[in-house]
Amino acid sequence: MITSYPNTTLATQGQKKEMSCTAHGEKPIIVRWEKEDRIINPEMARYLVSTKEVGEEVISTLQILPTVREDSGFFSCHAINSYGEDRGIIQLTVQEPPDPPEIEIKDVKARTITLRWTMGFDGNSPITGYDIECKNKSDSWDSAQRTKDVSPQLNSATIIDIHPSSTYSIRMYAKNRIGKSEPSNELSITADEAAPDGPPQEVHLEPISSQSIRVTWKAPKKHLQNGIIRGYQIGYREYSTGGNFQFNIISIDTTGDSEIYTLDNLNKFTQYGLVVQACNRAGTGPSSQEIITTTLEDVPSYPPENVQAIATSPESISISWSTLSKEALNGILQGFRVIYWANLMDGGKTMELGLCVCPEGSAMAFADPGPNTGSGHGRNFFISEQFPPFPHITLSFSPVQHYNRCMRLCKASFQRATGGVGGGGTCKIQA
Repeated sequence: MITSYPNTTLATQGQKKEMSCTAHGEKPIIVRWEKEDRIINPEMARYLVSTKEVGEEVISTLQILPTVREDSGFFSCHAINSYGEDRGIIQLTVQEPPDPPEIEIKDVKARTITLRWTMGFDGNSPITGYDIECKNKSDSWDSAQRTKDVSPQLNSATIIDIHPSSTYSIRMYAKNRIGKSEPSNELSITADEAAPDGPPQEVHLEPISSQSIRVTWKAPKKHLQNGIIRGYQIGYREYSTGGNFQFNIISIDTTGDSEIYTLDNLNKFTQYGLVVQACNRAGTGPSSQEIITTTLEDVPSYPPENVQAIATSPESISISWSTLSKEALNGILQGFRVIYWANLMDGGKTMELGLCVCPEGSAMAFADPGPNTGSGHGRNFFISEQFPPFPHITLSFSPVQHYNRCMRLCKASFQRATGGVGGGGTCKIQA
C-alpha cells in the first residue's frame, strides 16, 4: 500500500520538480506514474522516474525538468504487487509570472488619458500589482514615465500631466510573487487639443498711412501651441491711459508661421493699442503684450471756422478765426495759412498785393502797380507762409518803397518776441 505522498505541491515554471511516493508491502512492488490517466514512460521527454528500496519500503520519485505550464494538474503513483494495487493522487501547480493584461482606452482628454484593462492568466499566483509605462511616441521605452504597483483591485487608471495634442505610447505589466509579465499590447493615443498656452511672438506695428496700421507676428512657440494653429484674433482699440475702451476683434485664418495683416479705416493721427491671440480647435490662447502706435498725420478735416475780418484803420485789417478741435486737426498744429486777394482798379492796372510774413504771427502787405492785364479788372490771390498757431493776424498795407522798412519792422518784432535769443527772423515777400 501507498504510505506516503504529497496531496498538493507547487513548482516554479522552468525549474526542476521532484515528487515522491512511498509504498510498503509484499515484494516485489512495482510503482507506476500517471498524468491524468496517461502512463508516464521513460520515452517521454522531461520526465524521469527513479525507484529505490529502503528497508521494507519502496520509494519512487518522479522528476520533471524543466516544468512548464502544462504540467499543472493531477499526477498519480500506483504501487502494484501480488496482492493488488494502491495509488496516491498528487495535485501539482506550476507557478509562473502572469500573462500581460489586455488594455484599452476608456477616455482621452487634453491633459489626461484613462485606461482600463482585462486581466489574463494570473500564473497560478495572486496578482500583486500592475506597472504602467507611458512615453512620447517618438522616444524609446528607456525614457518612459513609469507608474508602479497599481493596486491589483483596480481595473482602470488615469495618466495625468499629458501634453495636449501629443501622441503617446502606453503599455502595462502584471506582477505576482513569481515575477512580472511580458508587456501588454501597446496603445498609441493622441491627446486632445487644448487652447494655446503661449501668445504669438514678435508682434510689430507699422503705421503706413493716416488710417492704416500694418501688423506682423509669428506663431507661438511650438510646445505652447497645444494643437494646430488655425487662426488668430487681433484686438485693437483707441489707446488712452486709464481708459476703459473695449477691444475691437478681427478673426483671420492662419497662412503660415509668419503672418501679416493691415488694419484700415482707422482714425487719423490716433493712438491705438493692439494685441494678438492664437486660436486652435480647442480655443483661444493668451494675448500678446499690448503694443501702442499712432496713425500718421494728415491734413485737417475742415478749414477754420468763424473767420472774421475787421478794418482797424485805413491801412489795416484784423482777421480772426476759431481754432480747430484736436480731432479735426489730424496731427500736430504747425500753424495757419491765410489766402487773400484784392480787386483794385487804377487806370486799367491791377494793384497787386505783397505780403511780409513775420514768424511771431504778424504780417504786412503792400501795394504795387502791376502791368496792365488788358481786362481792366484783375483778381490776384496771395498765400501767406504758415503762421504760428495763433487764431488771429493783422494785415498792414504800405507802399512798396517801404519794403526795407518792412524788413526792419519784421526783424525788430521778432527780436521783441524772442528777447533777442536765437537771432533775427526772416521776412518773405510774396507778390
